[in-house]
Amino acid sequence: MHLSFIFFFKLSVEINITSPEFYYIIIFEVTRMKLIKNIQIYAPKNLGVKDVLISDSKIEKIDDHIEISYPIETIDGTGCILTPGLIDRHVHITGGGGEAGFVSRARPIDVQEILDAGITTVIGLLGTDGYTRSTKELFAKAKELTQKGVHTFILTGSYAYPSNTLTNSMEDDIVFIDSILGVKLALSDHRSSHVTEEELTRLASRIRTASLIAGKQANLTIHMGDEKQALELVFNILKKADIPISLFQPTHCTRNPHLFEQAIRFTEMGGTIDITCDGNGKTLNYIRKIKNTEKVTISSDAQGSWSTYNEDGSVKEIGITPISNLRNEFIHLKNELGYENALPFFTKNVANVLGFQHTGQVKEGFDCDLVIWKEDQIQKVIVKK
Repeated sequence: MHLSFIFFFKLSVEINITSPEFYYIIIFEVTRMKLIKNIQIYAPKNLGVKDVLISDSKIEKIDDHIEISYPIETIDGTGCILTPGLIDRHVHITGGGGEAGFVSRARPIDVQEILDAGITTVIGLLGTDGYTRSTKELFAKAKELTQKGVHTFILTGSYAYPSNTLTNSMEDDIVFIDSILGVKLALSDHRSSHVTEEELTRLASRIRTASLIAGKQANLTIHMGDEKQALELVFNILKKADIPISLFQPTHCTRNPHLFEQAIRFTEMGGTIDITCDGNGKTLNYIRKIKNTEKVTISSDAQGSWSTYNEDGSVKEIGITPISNLRNEFIHLKNELGYENALPFFTKNVANVLGFQHTGQVKEGFDCDLVIWKEDQIQKVIVKK
């Protein structure tokens, strides 16, 4: 009975990872506070070695030395590094795939996989399969993950148009469902609905209006395929309509050289692009070609399928992407660019473009969504609950 009481009234969850293969969850009560002592902080900015006081799931204080006159749980951060929890804005939380028949459907993601990657916030979405999978299923999975300790939001829609919705109205989804942050759609892809310029303009306008009413930074997350048209539809709309460029947020923007050239142009116009990582550090080559790096986010496309096709259009090869790619990509970029320059692509930039006002940074008053690292290993994940 006591354990049930703690579970339903907890404010924070600490995940203690003792090895890459094993970790366990410690739940602590509402009245408890934490003090992290003598830890190097990258917020992402380098704050130096500090003490951090956590209270009521918020970062209460950051200072050179914090002394508490009463007993408090204390973590010795000597030799460790504190960063914001990573944010993955592109995760198929209910599983993606399905392009090679029912046997190729990916399984749903597990909360432990997310936390093991140092990720404290995810955005769930649908992909090619908006038929056997639904926004209702997505919404339910998001609730599950949130209750287990990972902040989870979702997008309505899938590759197809008209959009797959929860309430039978895309606008109602955005206005009335707090966890829905926008709409998913595919462009320039043989699996898309090949929307017209008029259809895309109307869709964007509807998202814009619903976003204003809801007080959100709702966006249209655009899966970009390999077709030659690339972002031309979006560029045409931006020339003719007064829709903010921030509403359009293309992903998979390094799929081919032509698309990436257009993506660079898009950032120079003030737009945000998302790059899908493979965990091998290849995003660095693309980032170095972009001037406005604050307009770049990196995501994993976890539990989605990657596929190659034969000349006749049949599936040649298919596989599933692990969420650990995001952590591994961050480590690669950190080793090349340093924490201060690598972190924003996985934390602050993502929070800014999605309208998250209290996460993505180690800062007084922000949520205690934190990761403690020692070299390239995660020691602890602390998540606001």
